[in-house]
Amino acid sequence: MRVMILPMWLIGALAATSCRSPVKGKGSSDISAVGIFGGAVVNVAPVACSGRIGLNGGAAEVKDSCFTGETNVVLCTDVTSVSPVRCAPGSGALAIGGSGNDVIAYARVR
Repeated sequence: MRVMILPMWLIGALAATSCRSPVKGKGSSDISAVGIFGGAVVNVAPVACSGRIGLNGGAAEVKDSCFTGETNVVLCTDVTSVSPVRCAPGSGALAIGGSGNDVIAYARVR
């Protein structure tokens, strides 16, 4: 019985140290991360630019200085129907291709 006391005490101590208060992130919201081995480092990167645009004949172009080149990571989704979308970031613009006059939601992630 005494052999089990120490391991149980250690497990309880680890669990207690992992319960930390939320970490203040940049902005107005709190960010918390808890694990059995302690707190975690959480980094939040705000989305540089995002929006919606309607296609005209299957194409559209968003001109914005937040798009800095073809290495930008962008997410694009057709919110009108289940159709494939092509997004190509460039310097100062995002070229979007899709179906007809669908509406496309886009966001530059990095």
